Amino acid sequence: MAIASEGTRDNKTFLDEEVAELDGLVTNLDKTNTVSTKMVNILNSFDTRLASLETSVLPIHKSTQSLTRLAGNMNQTVAALEAILSYFDLASREEAIVTRPLSDQDLQSYLQSIGRIRESLRAMSSVNLKAGDRVVQQLKRSLKIAAGQLDDLFKKLLLQNSQPLDLKIVTSSDRKDIPSFPQGAVQTLVTIAKSLADIDLDPNATPTGYLKSYCEIRANSMIKSLTPLNQSSMVELRGVYDKGSSPFIPYTTSLLKLCRNEADLADTLLDPKLLSLAFMGSIMPPIEQWVETGRTITRRVRKTYTSEVGILFDVIETLESSMSTFESVFGLARRQKENDAMELLKVFKAAAMKTFIDFLGELRNHNNPKYQAMPLDGTVHQLTSDTLIYMKRLMSYQSMVVSILNQMGDGNWNNPESGASQNRRSQAPGRSGRSAVLQHYFADVLEALVQNIDSKSRFYKKGQSLIQLFLLNNYFYISKSVRTTPGLLEVINGPDAGNAPPNSLASAVYERPLKQNVDLYQDNWKGCVEHLMDVTYVHDGGLQQALNSSQRQVVKDKFKNFNHDFDELWKAQKQYSIPDMDLRTMVLKDVNQIMIPMYDKFLTKYASSSGGHGTMEFTKNAQKYIRYDVSMIKDMVNQFFTAS
Repeated sequence: MAIASEGTRDNKTFLDEEVAELDGLVTNLDKTNTVSTKMVNILNSFDTRLASLETSVLPIHKSTQSLTRLAGNMNQTVAALEAILSYFDLASREEAIVTRPLSDQDLQSYLQSIGRIRESLRAMSSVNLKAGDRVVQQLKRSLKIAAGQLDDLFKKLLLQNSQPLDLKIVTSSDRKDIPSFPQGAVQTLVTIAKSLADIDLDPNATPTGYLKSYCEIRANSMIKSLTPLNQSSMVELRGVYDKGSSPFIPYTTSLLKLCRNEADLADTLLDPKLLSLAFMGSIMPPIEQWVETGRTITRRVRKTYTSEVGILFDVIETLESSMSTFESVFGLARRQKENDAMELLKVFKAAAMKTFIDFLGELRNHNNPKYQAMPLDGTVHQLTSDTLIYMKRLMSYQSMVVSILNQMGDGNWNNPESGASQNRRSQAPGRSGRSAVLQHYFADVLEALVQNIDSKSRFYKKGQSLIQLFLLNNYFYISKSVRTTPGLLEVINGPDAGNAPPNSLASAVYERPLKQNVDLYQDNWKGCVEHLMDVTYVHDGGLQQALNSSQRQVVKDKFKNFNHDFDELWKAQKQYSIPDMDLRTMVLKDVNQIMIPMYDKFLTKYASSSGGHGTMEFTKNAQKYIRYDVSMIKDMVNQFFTAS
């Protein structure tokens, strides 16, 4: 029980303590609420005061910001004005630099001055100041002077390194033989060219200063380097033209080599955007000169084509083989028109076609003043030799001649106004296609030649023998030339030229007439041979040993008539000429094989070789009738037709 009372007492004490503590907390809470209320009132008072302060300070803040910006603008303006004012001084200072003489030694400092001028000009051009107009003009003037000085230096350095090349270098097959610019000069020229390209006074203008100088100097260098070849190409041919010897051939190949070298040089020195313009400007003057030289050659060759026709074919071959190179050259120059080399090739081909027509026309013109002169000794006419020489030259360029004749159209050399090919006869079995055109052309040439020679033979009025010798000389010259010129007989008669049929062109045109005229010429000796015809005198069944008076007179008349006819032949024909030994042998063959043995036999019968009485005496005065011994006749016959 005591324990329970003790416990109750303790709980009461704890409860009293808790109540007392709770009262204290309530008291503190009331105080806190009072303080909080006061703080809220204070804070509310602060908000009101801060709002009032903000209303008062905001205009001041805005004014301060505005003043700060104004101060910054003023500082920037002052800095800009100071910079602009510095340009006023710079314009005069840099003008003094750029107007002094320029050399490549002080190029870098000069370019730095130009850079400052350009920077100043850009700055001054961006502001609109009336006072700055004078400075802008001064800067532009300085820049123009600087550009002129740079252009002059560029021109000077380029000239120093653009001397004409030696002919051996020009005609060398290797482009590496062309001397290159010194590396120092290259670097200087590149620097100047870049600086000039950067000077942009007029953005819309095409550069004309240094670019024009570049084109003129390099073009002039090429022209002077090619001058020896150009001049030698213009010289008329002296003597016989050798295939491939035309100076225009190395002129063409050298021009192409120098053009390719110019492309490399322009690519090294100039801005890429100016490359095609500079390249075209530097190569076109020498190319135009080359074209004009080619045209001059065609005009000249058309007048002397029998001797110079090979030049046309050589040049055509060179142009055709070089056309791809020309196309690449003009491609680099970006030319829109057809390249000049192709135009010149057409001119040369047209000239070659015209020679075929003109030559045949000359052959058919029997009154051509060029061939009016006749050989007084009956030898080969100039027309014949020119014709065969011309045909030989064509054979040297057979494939090209065939190509050009096919372009003309088979037979159109007879009718140049016709645009279509004409049907042509076939002169040889098995000959057809492209190669037949040359056979047809040669057929027309030979027929026209023979007709002209036949017509000209009527010029001789001294006797039939000279006409025959004239025709013999010309026919034999044609025959021999055709047979000795490689491939010519095959072209004329066809593949079986070695066994040409009797009706072949060669046989019909000149071989049969040749034989006919040889036979006709022998008739000139018919009288002499007839006078030597003798009879055997028989008496009482045996050979007569002595002649009666009438028989002696017959022998006298035979000697007399032989001497007369032989003298007449000698007198008339000693001035005639057969230059070809083979033909002379052919013509005198019967004389040597028939007449001279007959004369020897006749002379032996009637007179001894010592001049005494013969086996059958016909006169007491033999020397009156026997004018020639056999050796004299032989010598005189061998001297026939040796006149030169």
